[in-house]
Amino acid sequence: MRFDRWAPSYDRSILQQLIFTPIHDAALNACAAACAPPHDLLDIGCGTGRLLEAAARRWHETQFTGIDISEKMIAEALRKHQGDPQFNFKQGDASALPVEDASFDAAFSTMSFHHWVDQTSGIRETARALRPGGLFVLADVDLPLLFLFGPLFNYIDGSKFHAPNDLRQLLEQAGLSVVALRRFWTLSRAQLLVARKRD
Repeated sequence: MRFDRWAPSYDRSILQQLIFTPIHDAALNACAAACAPPHDLLDIGCGTGRLLEAAARRWHETQFTGIDISEKMIAEALRKHQGDPQFNFKQGDASALPVEDASFDAAFSTMSFHHWVDQTSGIRETARALRPGGLFVLADVDLPLLFLFGPLFNYIDGSKFHAPNDLRQLLEQAGLSVVALRRFWTLSRAQLLVARKRD
């Protein structure tokens, strides 16, 4: 419900410039460095489609699919891209993605993973959606002193934060091999992992 309420003003939020745009740029750069331009790209927790819009400015032949659990976020994305066949938006949960097996060359999750209720199933679903050799680019909050503050945030709003090594283990268990990892600061500290689906 919080994201439904945020949807009408989401694109105008100051957080776009302070947090989301720098992380989108970093995630897209990481994907470009690790693979050829994707034919089909999936964004899980897409909000109103801003990462996909940035990706479309780079890759003109790519088909873009965005999935978000918030009905109002998807409504905003559909409104913005009505009639554009390059974009496809669906409401759905990361743990049960409404997509076919092996249908994407790259998948992204930027700053939404800590909200996923069933993160293990979500990663497995992402791996299912990827073609062999496909990339999963995961960017999320990396709290300083995570081992101290993570449980507090988990208690406050149900968020689930992970240190990079824990994320690496979750990805490996789903059949994804981590090929790049970096940490950087925007308004908060972020971690970015690039994982490739094993053949």
